[in-house]
Amino acid sequence: SESTGHGIFHFSDRYSVFDWGAMPERIEKKGQVLAMMGAYTFERLEETGIETHYIGMEENGKIKKVNELKKPSSRMHIKLVNVLEPEFIDGSYDYSVFSNPPVNNFLIPLEVVFRNRIPIGSSARRRYSPQDLGLDMGEWPDKAISLDKPIIESSTKLEEQDRYIDDEEAQRIAGVDLSEIYRKAGEANRIISERAEVSGMSHDDGKVEFVNIDGDIVIGDVAGTFDEDRFTFKSMQVSKEVLRQAYKKKQPQWVEEVKNGKEKAKREGIEHWKELVDIKPEKLGIEDLVSEMYQAGANRYIVRKFFEVPNLEEVMNDIQNML
Repeated sequence: SESTGHGIFHFSDRYSVFDWGAMPERIEKKGQVLAMMGAYTFERLEETGIETHYIGMEENGKIKKVNELKKPSSRMHIKLVNVLEPEFIDGSYDYSVFSNPPVNNFLIPLEVVFRNRIPIGSSARRRYSPQDLGLDMGEWPDKAISLDKPIIESSTKLEEQDRYIDDEEAQRIAGVDLSEIYRKAGEANRIISERAEVSGMSHDDGKVEFVNIDGDIVIGDVAGTFDEDRFTFKSMQVSKEVLRQAYKKKQPQWVEEVKNGKEKAKREGIEHWKELVDIKPEKLGIEDLVSEMYQAGANRYIVRKFFEVPNLEEVMNDIQNML
């Protein structure tokens, strides 16, 4: 389509870890939390002149800004763009459609990641040594490390198993100016980090996605939420990482099979890695507490008590005792 469409993101309470897809249990009110945090972040970005695809939140059939809402909403109105797919040919992806796109609005096939700290469990620890990042230490210590200057890097977005790529490949795939993408990603990171700081949290890392609308590079998808970003509160992670760590503890054999399945698929050029995993994930038993964590964290980030839950200190103490 030549002009953008009008779409509605309906944020659900489902969640996924390790790229598995929908897990067996839902996190209550998570959809509303992510929608509200995303909307709040988009509105802050727009105020600083960074364009996004956000239109507004829906309440009783009307489109409103966050401060006009009486209750939290899980329905976000956005501009819709085309999704062009790279072709999977002979075991690798061909992105030539992006260098000469058939339409003038489309999703840019990158996820752009920014990192302010390198927490335990960050994939950056596997891909960089501390010396690569100018840090004066021999190996990664058993605690989160703050960076003087954020790292901004890209991974693919539309592949069966997304992978980190260098800037040269990212520039080639994107079909648009990568420095402009990184500038806007840096600005998003700054705004989310400021919001986190005001709310007593620190912002470890996160990601943004972009769409090309008539040659303008616009922030798409959603940004500044507990699923897109990792926040820390008093050295405890407030993010989906809590769920990942809980699975590593409760069902380590499933986590291991997922890792092995992905590696085997990559090695042998198999497209669907999930077919190689025999075990299914089970419920964790801490989903209600994680729901409270999402809600209490959102109340702080948006600086308004949209959700009736105990404060973040209490909830995080309970989670720490469960883990």
